[in-house]
Amino acid sequence: MKKIVSLVIMLSFILIISACSNSNNTAQDGQQGSDQASKDNESEQTDGKIELRMTWWGGQERHDRTLKVIELYEEKNPHVKITPEYSGMDGYFDKLTTQFAAGNAPDIIQYGGNLNDFVHRDVVLPLDDYIGKELDVSLHDESMVDAGSFDGKFYGVTLGTNAWGVLLNKTLFEEAGVALPGEEWTWEEFEDIAAQLSESLDGIYGTEYFDQNGFGIFIDQRGKVLHENGVLGIDLQDIEDWYQMWEDYRVSGAVVLPEIQAASSQTPEQSMLVAREVAMQLIPSNLLGAYTNASQDELVFHIHPYNKETGRNGVGLRPSQFLAGYAETKHPEEVAKFLDFMVNDKEATEILGNDRGAPVNSEVREHLISVADEVDSAIFSYIDWVSRTSDAPYVPNLPGYNETEALFKTTSEEIAFGQTTVKEGSERYWKELNATLDKYK
Repeated sequence: MKKIVSLVIMLSFILIISACSNSNNTAQDGQQGSDQASKDNESEQTDGKIELRMTWWGGQERHDRTLKVIELYEEKNPHVKITPEYSGMDGYFDKLTTQFAAGNAPDIIQYGGNLNDFVHRDVVLPLDDYIGKELDVSLHDESMVDAGSFDGKFYGVTLGTNAWGVLLNKTLFEEAGVALPGEEWTWEEFEDIAAQLSESLDGIYGTEYFDQNGFGIFIDQRGKVLHENGVLGIDLQDIEDWYQMWEDYRVSGAVVLPEIQAASSQTPEQSMLVAREVAMQLIPSNLLGAYTNASQDELVFHIHPYNKETGRNGVGLRPSQFLAGYAETKHPEEVAKFLDFMVNDKEATEILGNDRGAPVNSEVREHLISVADEVDSAIFSYIDWVSRTSDAPYVPNLPGYNETEALFKTTSEEIAFGQTTVKEGSERYWKELNATLDKYK
């Protein structure tokens, strides 16, 4: 019995020593980790390295071009390290919204026509204090400076000017024996051409559905403005007419099946047109190069169908994207310097080309025209075409862009899949759209 007691005491003693040893080791490991973190912090402070994060969306060609510009900036500014965070368009703003909520958004951020939405959330860095010093906009088109300004403050440099148009797969047109449209084709001609393509091409459809961007053009063709500072300039009938028009196209076989469109990618390399699922697709002019490089077919960029009653094509010049800073960045001056580099440096802008649109800096634009290849020349010609044929104003995206865009997409798919009627879907969209906009007033 005494032996058993002695054994228990001995085992307990061993366990206590072991526990103390583990505790000491853990404390030492934690201290070592803390010491290493301190050393890392000291190293960052002593080597003077500024670290920034930059996020954008796009296809592979845009990623490659942007990465080269970042490398060039780092070569010219060895004290700066920029970590890229890029992706496709799908989920981009959802992720960004989550990062803002967590307070860890990137320092440099690419926006679309929804810059105003984020400015009103107070997460975008005002740039007025850096104009004339770190950032020069003196040679930028005044309209594009205005496009990046809200409530008297400047928030984002315009990365390029572009215009929407219809990308035609000329190779598929020739295979179908269908002639390319004229310069002033109408919606009625568009439907007829698309139906002919669908009928003549096995498993290939005439056109994709034109989504919310096409709807904005459709509204302008009617002599209306989608909204002004969140106040709608349309009515329920406009919405019903849009959805009914595309429902008629489905009946005629002109438009791609909804299940194909719903599963499609927004990146040029995986698009329906490049995959030869459709022969016509609505794209912004700055993506012409990416589509051309991704396809083996011959592509032609064409003006949008006109409204035959008003004679308007509804296509106007607009900023392609904006580049802006995070309001909570620790290095606002360096952010402003990089924004300046992206839009004013001739080496950088030559790398970027027209991927984000025609440059807004007049000297840069003249330089790029002088060295333009065939695709870039086509983009410049199209921008000139639009400037001569349309007086459509620039209309920013609706406030609450993520919500309103998702609402439009969901309504479009429910109607296309036959889950609701055009009338019911339009009425619900109208009601929910107004409720969403009320939240942002």
